[in-house]
Amino acid sequence: MFEKNTLNKSEQKTNSDSGEDLSLNKVSFGDKKLEYYFDIIKYPVVLTVVVNIVYFLIRKSFDIMWVFDIVAFIYIAYIIVKKKQGKITDAFIACGISGLFMGFFIAVFKFIYFRKFYLFFNIISEPFLTFIVGGFIGVAFAYIALKKFKKNKKEISSTKKGGE
Repeated sequence: MFEKNTLNKSEQKTNSDSGEDLSLNKVSFGDKKLEYYFDIIKYPVVLTVVVNIVYFLIRKSFDIMWVFDIVAFIYIAYIIVKKKQGKITDAFIACGISGLFMGFFIAVFKFIYFRKFYLFFNIISEPFLTFIVGGFIGVAFAYIALKKFKKNKKEISSTKKGGE
């Protein structure tokens, strides 16, 4: 009788472990895992948020904050297209996720720094806005880069065929 109880407990333990594991390696967007996107965006997002906050503390304004964000989105799309050989959807997802994080962290900073209640609603709206902007910039850059990349491949292959 004692052996039966231990057997059931061990079966329950293995069943509960396999059912609820949602790590970055198991969740996927598109055809890539979430871990793939986080590996690409973590350093540009942290750097951009730090630059935005330092710029604000020096200048006391968020006037050109979007310039830093746009540079980060273009850099992320460049990494996706050139180094990882990704597609337009990969650039959209990576830039969109990075926009969510950048917008969220900047909105939380504004809420803490200014201590105004209406900025609480900014915590919802700013990540959504930067998601849209990031996704659009990622798609635009990836589209232009992939067209140019394909054009360069065609030129290289035509010169090899003609030269032989």
